[in-house]
Amino acid sequence: MHILFLYPLYRKDIGVDDKQQSEIKKFFNIDNFEIFYYDNTNLVEFKKFILEKNFEIFILCFPEARFGLREVQTIKSLLPKAKIVMYCPELKFVEDFYGLTTDLSDEIYNLYKIKKDIILNICCQSEIIIVETEYQKELLNKELNGVKIITKSSQEMVDINNILNTVKTQKKVSIIMLTFNQLADTKQALESLFKTTQYPYELIFIDNGSKDGTIKYLEKLKEDRSDIKIIQNDINLGFAKANNQGIKVATGEYILLLNNDVILTNFWLERMINCLESDMGIGLVGPCTNHAVGQQVVNYELKKNFSDINKFAEILAIKNVGKWVETHRIIGFCMLMKRELIEKVGLLDEQFGPGGYEDYDYCLRVLLAGYKIVIASDVFIYHIGGRGYSKNNLDYNSLRIQNFKLFVDKWCNKSLQILEFMPDGGI
Repeated sequence: MHILFLYPLYRKDIGVDDKQQSEIKKFFNIDNFEIFYYDNTNLVEFKKFILEKNFEIFILCFPEARFGLREVQTIKSLLPKAKIVMYCPELKFVEDFYGLTTDLSDEIYNLYKIKKDIILNICCQSEIIIVETEYQKELLNKELNGVKIITKSSQEMVDINNILNTVKTQKKVSIIMLTFNQLADTKQALESLFKTTQYPYELIFIDNGSKDGTIKYLEKLKEDRSDIKIIQNDINLGFAKANNQGIKVATGEYILLLNNDVILTNFWLERMINCLESDMGIGLVGPCTNHAVGQQVVNYELKKNFSDINKFAEILAIKNVGKWVETHRIIGFCMLMKRELIEKVGLLDEQFGPGGYEDYDYCLRVLLAGYKIVIASDVFIYHIGGRGYSKNNLDYNSLRIQNFKLFVDKWCNKSLQILEFMPDGGI
């Protein structure tokens, strides 16, 4: 069993005394482990070290707001199956924050809130947290779900062998996929899905009037699997309305809108969920891809087969380990969200038929609701793109122009309404 203890580098300078080491070893009942001292300057060295050793358990000692977040993100990205334990995280800012008076204009309050959120975002990515006091345990239990929290004073020794069997509650993902002919693309997408996805999920297919045998294929799949639902439409209802049909019957705590012209890669879903769960303020997550616009696009020039695409994805994951980039929009070909987001923001706007802009619209609504939109730059999904239009004799350009006008009308009118209702002299 490969176990790594992680300490902030400054503790090496001040010394981690023998008594402290002995206490930690006794608590975890282990003798054989390695130690790595980390800070904000040796992330590259840390990546190489954990890849070479392939550790199964990481025990992060004394993490705090200044140190620990990037290391946790790196572990989650490179070794998605590894287990993380937090030992005595610095919770002073969390404790002090709840003693402050709520005042969003107070700089001290906002500073404490930022540091509190960073610590909680570190802690929420672990399987087990060991804290100093019962009060700290009570605070974390209020903030975190699915994480086991114990106190040092409880005298409960952590069995390191049981940590490997500790499964943090995995929230089911409802994967919604629209189909409109393109049977070969659908088969290719599902082949990659079944090959790469171990995370618990259900599959919801919304067919928009296929005539090429797609329905027969999906029904055959359903005979062999209990996690598939199929909704059939007689006509093409478009992206927004059809996806809303899927969202309404979804039972997962996470919802994923996924095109049927993609090739998925190893650990794609685990890494996207790790990104989504890394910050309680994140509402939407999208991957990198070869075919989109904006910050999601990366240059892919290899062959369009699973092996080459997957190798490229792994190289990108190492290069962009833990690089989760906040943005103002992501493209709807692969969009992961929390159910709570839909409950607050609502469904996709169905006035947008085929032609796009429903994803731009949704991103604006997500931002206005106070959520973050993030690109998981350590995830690459190959996207063919445009086939739903060209293969079905749809005039993409004219449909795009039509939806663009709808988008502009909607948001320009909304801006004017806001301005008209502003009190004179200020916001």
